[in-house]
Amino acid sequence: MLAAGLTGAVLSGVLLWVANPPADAGPLAFVALIPLLVALRLTRRSGWGALFGFAAGLVYLGLLLRWLQLFGAIAEWPLVIVEAGFVAAFGALAAWMYRRLNGISAAFLVAAAWTATEWLRGFWPLGGFTWGGLGYAMHGVRPILPLASVTGVWGLTFAVVLVNALLVESGFALARGRSQSRRGRGVALAVAAPAVIAIAAVLLPVAIPVPMPSGRTLDVAVVQGSVPRALAGDRLLQTSEVAASHIALNRRLSSNPPDLAVWPENALADDPATDPALGRAVSDSVRATGSPTLIGAIRALPDGRYANQTLLYDGQGRIVGRYTKVHLVPFGEYVPLPALFGWTERFRQGNVDLVPGRALRVFHVDGVAVGTPICFENTFPDLFRRFVSMGAGVMVLTTNDSSYLLTEASREHTIFSQLRAVETGRWVVQAALSGESAFVDPTGRIVSRTGLFDRTILRGNVRVGSAQTLYVRFGDWFPQACALAVLLWAIWAAATNVRRRRAAGASRDGGAGADQSTPESAVSAAGSGSGKHMAPIAGGADPRVLVVLPTYEERATIATVLAQVTALGPNIDALVVDDNSPDGTAEVVAAMAEETPQVRLLRRGGKGGLASAYLAGFGVGIRDGYDVIVEMDADLSHRPEDLPALVAGTTTYDLTIGSRYVPGGGVTNWSRARLALSKAGNTYVRALLRTPIRDATSGFRAYRREALIALVERGVHSEGYGFQIELVRSAHRLGLRVGEVPILFREREHGQSKISRAIVVEALAKVTAWGIEDRLDGVRDRRRGRRDSPKDLPQV
Repeated sequence: MLAAGLTGAVLSGVLLWVANPPADAGPLAFVALIPLLVALRLTRRSGWGALFGFAAGLVYLGLLLRWLQLFGAIAEWPLVIVEAGFVAAFGALAAWMYRRLNGISAAFLVAAAWTATEWLRGFWPLGGFTWGGLGYAMHGVRPILPLASVTGVWGLTFAVVLVNALLVESGFALARGRSQSRRGRGVALAVAAPAVIAIAAVLLPVAIPVPMPSGRTLDVAVVQGSVPRALAGDRLLQTSEVAASHIALNRRLSSNPPDLAVWPENALADDPATDPALGRAVSDSVRATGSPTLIGAIRALPDGRYANQTLLYDGQGRIVGRYTKVHLVPFGEYVPLPALFGWTERFRQGNVDLVPGRALRVFHVDGVAVGTPICFENTFPDLFRRFVSMGAGVMVLTTNDSSYLLTEASREHTIFSQLRAVETGRWVVQAALSGESAFVDPTGRIVSRTGLFDRTILRGNVRVGSAQTLYVRFGDWFPQACALAVLLWAIWAAATNVRRRRAAGASRDGGAGADQSTPESAVSAAGSGSGKHMAPIAGGADPRVLVVLPTYEERATIATVLAQVTALGPNIDALVVDDNSPDGTAEVVAAMAEETPQVRLLRRGGKGGLASAYLAGFGVGIRDGYDVIVEMDADLSHRPEDLPALVAGTTTYDLTIGSRYVPGGGVTNWSRARLALSKAGNTYVRALLRTPIRDATSGFRAYRREALIALVERGVHSEGYGFQIELVRSAHRLGLRVGEVPILFREREHGQSKISRAIVVEALAKVTAWGIEDRLDGVRDRRRGRRDSPKDLPQV
């Protein structure tokens, strides 16, 4: 089995490579995985599955990325091995799946597993690497391409793996029928159904309408000044020869100026704003045509590092905008984690260190919004689509692919642009230093392109778009759904395994190991816990309350929030924990604190995250002897008028949560989709953690001091939503009483939410891990008496 499995894995690796350039036999991808999947289905052992997957990935990516040899073995093989590790993870997971599933359901789950794994390697480690994604082999398979406008390239990856997996299931069904000498409708259906679904997966996407641009037409000229082959190995091209070539070639446009001229990445090796001679030459060239011009340049920074930028010149030759590349190439443009990887500097061929930009930017050219990702950035679907979500009607990619020489890497880079065009419904203009430059329409068709190392001007008309595809609106929802499906199945499979082992043990012991305890006591919808009561707060008097308000750029609302909170009573103080807000939030609070003793300010040196801000505030509240410590947002999304009910809840509960989803609670100014997503997330938390709390992600809550001491001592390890959920879980496991009171949540009207997609993903992952941990550790047993006990909590 080992030899046959490795042979199948190697064959799959070779076939996947042939599906990509230079052979570019894209349709072959629909059968390329069959040898590997057959091996995984037969072995059903995760260890061997990992080995087979690693072998397939090593062969496939080793062949596909062999152009990395231009930069030395240290650039090629560590990357290939790391990326092959993801295929190994898929192999282990798929073999485990095949041990429990077969048929069409197995095919769909295996496709989801590959898609989730490929998506994961697209952002981790070190920002991710997407080269070799199976969906890119579909760039020339016209019927399936429209699917990318809905799911991104990830849907194409899913379809490729699904077709392979369905054909495997069809083949196994046929083999079973023959071996058992069976005929008839059942066998025919088992063979035909997967094949029919596979055909549908390839052909049905052609019916998906891709929104076509309907705005004005823009005449664009790409100035491909090229580079002498002797300089092609220098990726930053710090020479005046390349700049001179573009300056001279651009002047040819003066007799027939375009609406927009584009010079590629690294067309200038210096900043024309700081090099007077270069600045004059570039400005004169642009002024001669009178056309707005995008120019790639390298800018030296005071600290000795550099920035990779696209400059926007107006028709008068003046710089009117800059965009700095935000997603750099690890080890190529910078060395990540210098303490760990500093030794790699000797292999970087003298390349300088670049500094990433802080934010994406859309340029406005004669009323048209233009997005300008730089080189590596167009290999990341979500980053690229963010330009369009910011309003870009045309996308212009500038790149320097000269160091790839005559390899297929430049062609593969154009394939990325093809998929980005379909995903976003935008024309993509690719301007490459030495080729290939190209115009790609929103259906993914290459309208025109240049050859490699041609010194030429590529010109074409592009139409400005305004409609948003579903992928632009919702981003990477599809691979996230695949990951969630795989995680839920894994939880179910692990729990089923535990139950089976326990049942088997009970059977061997003659029933002695069976669960003979009484059912758990019912818990009211309003709260949960052990039912143990703590001492009354401050002997029944009005409790001393500290409201902790983390802030970062909340100047517009903080004064209103503080005034309304402190007006609720002399026993209520407010502590603002400010993370060095650049908008002067802390100064507003400091001025109020001088006038109002109830207002306090804790300054921090920089953005430390929501969890650490709350923990810092908790520490102050515990140290200074407050009876109740409250979490509250500073943006008016939490209404101060709901605070008294929240504090009153602490006479009954150790943790009182302001809930949007209990009777009387609600949300305003949210879309239906966002509200449904929030409710679904809380339902997921409730199901996995087995807690009756309906709004575990709410950040408006009140803690009794002794309960908070116990929770903090237990440790907190999450951010954002995960932080809120973790405290609910810890309170539940400690046997504390947790309850909910209704609040009305208002969407913020000022500023932007600090909760990022990464924080949401972290919360989802942690909830899943906690759910698995609870089940495997026997959470039911803990609830019947072996749960962490609250008896040692301090009494106040």
